[in-house]
Amino acid sequence: MVMESAQRAIRDHSMIPDGERVLVAVSGGGDSIVLLDVLHRLSTELSFDIVVGHVDHGLRGAASARDADFVQGLAEGYGLRAVQHRLTEFDLDQQRSHGREGAARHARLATLETLAAEVAATRIALGHTMDDQAETILYHLARGAGPTGMKGIPPVRIPFIRPLLQVSRSNVLAYAVERELTWQEDATNSDLTYARNRIRHRILPELRRLNPRIVEALGRNADLLADLDEAVAFFVDERMTHLRIESNDPDLSLRRSELVLLPDTVLRLMLREGVRQARGDLSGIELTHIEAIRRLITSQRAHGELSLPELRIRMQRDVLTLSPSPGEPLPPWDMIVELGETQLPHDDSALELRIVPMRAVDMDSVRSDRWIEAADADLVAFPLHLRTRQPGDRFAPLGLGAEIKLKDFLINEHAPYFDRDNIPLLCDSHAIVWVVGMRLSDTVKLSDRTQRVLLMRMKGIR
Repeated sequence: MVMESAQRAIRDHSMIPDGERVLVAVSGGGDSIVLLDVLHRLSTELSFDIVVGHVDHGLRGAASARDADFVQGLAEGYGLRAVQHRLTEFDLDQQRSHGREGAARHARLATLETLAAEVAATRIALGHTMDDQAETILYHLARGAGPTGMKGIPPVRIPFIRPLLQVSRSNVLAYAVERELTWQEDATNSDLTYARNRIRHRILPELRRLNPRIVEALGRNADLLADLDEAVAFFVDERMTHLRIESNDPDLSLRRSELVLLPDTVLRLMLREGVRQARGDLSGIELTHIEAIRRLITSQRAHGELSLPELRIRMQRDVLTLSPSPGEPLPPWDMIVELGETQLPHDDSALELRIVPMRAVDMDSVRSDRWIEAADADLVAFPLHLRTRQPGDRFAPLGLGAEIKLKDFLINEHAPYFDRDNIPLLCDSHAIVWVVGMRLSDTVKLSDRTQRVLLMRMKGIR
């Protein structure tokens, strides 16, 4: 039954193309041992190659080392190559955003992808069973997941494949006994401090009293929800094409005015899809996050910002922008600049300053390039410094003939709300000389009396 189910899963889901190499993730536990044995027996018939991959979480001291040695010996017994990696604190730190239990799992998957690349494997086989599917569904249910979360573990999410997902753990164990396979017992599987272990040892046994076939029932529900999710995604994708604002920007921008016209139920679906497209997945995203975005865009506010797990949401009037993996906001900065070229902090741009005779200035370049500006050097109060805006800043825009609040100038010029704190300001010892890329100060403009010109050029700015 186990062999037939695995073979059917591989065929029905096109898990392994002919001639490909598969990295089989083997922890040493019973499920992974059966997975290896099954795939080894099928590899010749289905024309694929196998390499054994083992990730040592390093959580159980000497027992972890014994597992690694056991897997190495097992691979040798099958005549297979084995590759291994022991997780480090750095590996785990990279995944801390996924929580205590999720960090080790995500670090393991990332490591398996690295090992697969080392051996040129295009697929990574995992030993999840129907029981793992049931535990995952119950875990997501307890966390308040919606239909997408309730569909559980997919059989294929390239490069990962799960040939045993339609096999119960009891049948896996029966196969292991029949084939006289040996495996390592992981003591942490009985540790009830882990949520999934409490589901396995406490919740599922109680549910089996209500329905002895609860694992199969949850699996069927997962399949139905996966079909429903695929159907909903079809209609959501069609709607998203009307909401998306096309640009060369890698961020996802949506029309707020169109979103607020949708019924709340549809709006939540569209926002979930927007988050998925911006981040790449919905892990760590809950209903409270989607509701926070919905409240933001349906409010009376013209601007707003939210931070979600690995995502930043920015609203500026009619534009809702979703940006993946936001970094920390840049702190205010202020630096002295001298003649020559000065590198700006935080990016690859640089400010070039030169003093040249008026006759040497190419005024066509000054007029046509927003990143080049020219000021009367004799009206500039040196030394110069470059900084971001500060409370109370005032500016005398060229052509206005009067000083106004810098904030009002930026609003009038339609400077993007969330970019205003990052616009460089070139200042002399008295005032702002140049709002970089936007306007020169009227106090230092060129005239018929100008003899020396301060030529300013911002290079490499994005």
